[in-house]
Amino acid sequence: MRKNRHSPSILRTCALFLLLATDCANAFGQASALNQSTQALYLGDYRKASELAKAHLRRFPNDALVRVILARVEFAQAEFPQAFEDLQKALASDPKNVDALYYLSLTARELSQRESQRLFSLAPDSDLVHQLLGEAALTADNKSGAEEEFQKALKANPRSVEVLTELADLKRSQMKFDGAISYYTEAEQFDPLNYEIAYGLGVCYTYTQEYPRAIAWLQKAVALAPDSADGRFALGKALFKNDQFAAAILELKASLQMEPGMKQAFLLLGRAYSKLGRPGEAKAAFQKFNELNRAELQGLEAKPAPLPKQ
Repeated sequence: MRKNRHSPSILRTCALFLLLATDCANAFGQASALNQSTQALYLGDYRKASELAKAHLRRFPNDALVRVILARVEFAQAEFPQAFEDLQKALASDPKNVDALYYLSLTARELSQRESQRLFSLAPDSDLVHQLLGEAALTADNKSGAEEEFQKALKANPRSVEVLTELADLKRSQMKFDGAISYYTEAEQFDPLNYEIAYGLGVCYTYTQEYPRAIAWLQKAVALAPDSADGRFALGKALFKNDQFAAAILELKASLQMEPGMKQAFLLLGRAYSKLGRPGEAKAAFQKFNELNRAELQGLEAKPAPLPKQ
């Protein structure tokens, strides 16, 4: 008797057809679940939208699009912790999902506001509340209000490194370097391994032209955060000001490896090369500075002019 055999090519074709059919069915199911749950969401039928999305996600838990719809339903019903969790799951499946990132930011803001309100009601005169109020005043560019709140926070907790550093940063932004140094120094007693404190002291001493002290603090800052372009640039600047041009070049080049668009580093680099009698390298650095400067000016010119006030 002759055995009935199928050719391998026919079997492969059948398998491929079944695979394609399964993929099409899954894709159709995904599109259907997405469309139906989205429609229910827009109609305000949150119960139906949630049920549809959850039923689909039980079969396809990595479907980021439907997971975002479920999170939006939860957000609309003020179920912020659950929405936050589902958005994180969506981003785990699709890290570049713009909708997930957008709604995650909204959800995080809502959670933050609720926790802040709870903190204000439980401890209205605590250092944390005054610190938050000070930071809010800074955001609104109300520096006097910010300082007032930070001082209240410091009175409530004199050992707060964060508040001392924020006061020091505020003084430094106002070019009040003696006051900034005083706050940084006090903060450093409680946290001697803090990059922000070491960097702030180094910058302040650079402005007060105490370059050896500036270099010492900035070397400490760079040791604490060797990948900080700002720290490397600040150290390079202090070394340049102290006539240590070769050492300055090393730090400025390191800062540019991390931040190639730091035009002030190119300017100082060109000046350092000039001081060492290396005109070719100085010319290249100045040329790069000019290129970045022109690009910045062109970018400013390309921005639309503000509308006139009515």
